[in-house]
Amino acid sequence: MPSIIELPETLAGLSQGERELFYRFFRVKRSTGKLVLPEKMKSWADKTFGNYKDVEEQKIVKVLDIHIFEQALFNELRAKRPMQAKEKFDFKRILEQSAGGPFSKPLSMTPADPFGRIKGKYCVSASNVAKYDGMHGLIIFKKHNPLDFTEKEVQDYFKTALKWFAKAYKSNKKAVYPFLLWNCLWRAAASIIHGHMQVVLGEGFHYADAENENKSRKKYYNKYKSDFFSDYYKAHKLIGLGFEKKELKILTSIAPREDKQVTIISNNLDKNCVSAIYKVVKCLTKDFGVMSFNLGVVFPPINKDVAWEGFPVITRIVDRGKLSNKTTDVGGMEIYDMGNVIATDPYKVFEKVKSYF
Repeated sequence: MPSIIELPETLAGLSQGERELFYRFFRVKRSTGKLVLPEKMKSWADKTFGNYKDVEEQKIVKVLDIHIFEQALFNELRAKRPMQAKEKFDFKRILEQSAGGPFSKPLSMTPADPFGRIKGKYCVSASNVAKYDGMHGLIIFKKHNPLDFTEKEVQDYFKTALKWFAKAYKSNKKAVYPFLLWNCLWRAAASIIHGHMQVVLGEGFHYADAENENKSRKKYYNKYKSDFFSDYYKAHKLIGLGFEKKELKILTSIAPREDKQVTIISNNLDKNCVSAIYKVVKCLTKDFGVMSFNLGVVFPPINKDVAWEGFPVITRIVDRGKLSNKTTDVGGMEIYDMGNVIATDPYKVFEKVKSYF
């Protein structure tokens, strides 16, 4: 299996035309971080990292997305660094103690939107009590445990969310920009443990990330007369990190926003797309032990704005780290430099994800 650390060699093996396509999107630089360990630290480094020599000479790969201007810095050694854990962490106990909150009785303990509630088989909508936009709702799952879900239930969650967007738009024709967010547990910034999603429908302009990508898409087409997202996917496929399934483009990003990012590019959020989302989340939770994740879905405007014609549905899923860690996964590099420090090799994620399809 290839490695992200070997990305320069992988690129060297491509044809000139393939490399040119790749470099339309990314810049790649590999460097070596060297240090000298005192003799007393070498046994600790062997125990902690596997081999002290890997610590003394670390291979690091930097990838820059030249359109969105985000970058990732890959060093698998960081996944093995010591982390301070919360004392006597017991997720099962925390889950049990948190049961019985307002989300367990959403019809009587959560507010409704002015246009009413959308009821699914396994969930129900509510209005968010502390909104970050005018049209901001919740899809509350019947199950308390946010990590306990079947594909049928996930299909129902997303189906209900789409109905919420339609009802919200009908009640306010100025609100046309949809965004869906599934924050799972506190590491992903969920303030309530009970399983839920957030749905927002913006007015005036889309959310910043979507606006940025639409702008980049238009500039790219004007320069290359080719579709931005199709070529972005091809750039990943060329290096062995992308595959297609039933009109879906699935890739593990080399410029991810957080660890283990999987991106799904689709024409619609239909059953086929939701099935793929379920498989990716199941893979991350089962094979990588992910318990806290962010899942975001960006849509084109509901009103079919011509300025957004051809803009796809983009789903991104990222890991937010172990629930027991006291150390945050977001630091100064992410906040000030848009430089995302990544511990997991995307090739390892890709191999596992692809096996689910």
